[in-house]
Amino acid sequence: MKLSYPEFSEVITIDGSGVPCIIIESRSLLRTFICDILSAIEGAKNDLVLSDGGQTLDPPKSIEVITDFVHFDMNKKALLNKVVTELERVALSAEHYLEAHSLLQEIERAINDWSFSFPCDIVPSKVSVSALLKSVGIELRDEYEGHRGEVEKILDYMELVREFDRDKLFITVNMRAFFDDSIISQFQKTALSHGFKLLMIEAHAYNKLDFEKRTVIDTDLCEF
Repeated sequence: MKLSYPEFSEVITIDGSGVPCIIIESRSLLRTFICDILSAIEGAKNDLVLSDGGQTLDPPKSIEVITDFVHFDMNKKALLNKVVTELERVALSAEHYLEAHSLLQEIERAINDWSFSFPCDIVPSKVSVSALLKSVGIELRDEYEGHRGEVEKILDYMELVREFDRDKLFITVNMRAFFDDSIISQFQKTALSHGFKLLMIEAHAYNKLDFEKRTVIDTDLCEF
């Protein structure tokens, strides 16, 4: 996977040989770059180009930006919708169809019993597996402890996105400001071992880690 941006002299390559980390010391460039990434994710056309195997990828479907490292929320609507869709597929499969059908019949029967004394006929017109799953408030268990737990949560989220949606490029912004080097090093190692596409953007040059492929753009926009 490759990411090109007109302000960078080199194309960013995400190939599993290390975790690319871009240190952008120019505050204006840092903000502009992140804004362009976010606008591309929202569907705007700009000069940011993400490709894989020579094929241009659609940023809204292929990029996720992670900026919250204090209390990262796994229960993002897009992922939960994918989980619910997969649950519905399993419920309606041959293995579980009779069980699901029986449950829906029980719900309809209960509604009829509850409304028996009403001076009208109540018809549960939208009883379905999809409606049932959406109504119960499906959420991912989100119990992690400490700094390492917060990083494990992010890795688990990346795994779930790949499992229920697709393989994406995950971009972290200033993650190293929140965690010790040992935790970040393990995070990078795990991301590589799992084959995650990861790009780290930082505003400050911390100690270079073993799994890091570093590019620095200084305040004069010199790249090295």
